[in-house]
Amino acid sequence: MASSSTTETNPEIFSSKPEALLPHIFHTLIPLKLDLDNFLVWRQVNATLRSLDLLYFLDGSCIPLRFISVEEDSSPIVNSKYIQYNRQDQAILAGLLASMTVGILTQMVGMDTSNQVWEKLQTHYASQTRAQIKKHKQQLRTPKKDRSISAYLLDIKKTVDHLAVVGCPISTEDHIEVVLDGLSDEYNSFITSVTSHLDPYTVADIEALLLAQENRIEKAKQSVDHIL
Repeated sequence: MASSSTTETNPEIFSSKPEALLPHIFHTLIPLKLDLDNFLVWRQVNATLRSLDLLYFLDGSCIPLRFISVEEDSSPIVNSKYIQYNRQDQAILAGLLASMTVGILTQMVGMDTSNQVWEKLQTHYASQTRAQIKKHKQQLRTPKKDRSISAYLLDIKKTVDHLAVVGCPISTEDHIEVVLDGLSDEYNSFITSVTSHLDPYTVADIEALLLAQENRIEKAKQSVDHIL
């Protein structure tokens, strides 16, 4: 992790970045507050920093030397470029912290630079994201049971959307396979018809066909009940 006091970076690298007499100040970097579940959406804060050519603060790649010496025997002098860098870094740090909920903010105690905060978030959410992916994939295996087709399809869509949010989108083919796998035996003829179709279906096609099939099944049951 990059340190705010020492670095191996050549100060000339930082001098190639755009300089400003005053740092950019952020009340918040994004209107959305970071919570336990929305990191992959919230991390779009880096778009704000990228637009201002300030993204390198998050990875700590261009920290200028804190001290410089004019002569060998002279006392170290604080580098003016480091002072400017540190001012901007603290402004970014404040913007990041202001964009977090209290629960996340408490985990940032002791983080003194924007790079430290960013690294902490990346580490924390990496393991959490893996757990969420596992949970959502398990939810996709839940059969239809006594739910209506519309409720069944909606539950699957919600789970698929959640997977996309945590960075694990599934293909149209896999989405359709999940839908078919959870259907009860009374939909076997429908499944056979779909899987033997040569041209690929879209998810919307399958949903429309399933709703129509459900309606036919319900009518058939009503007819049998009426006869009995």
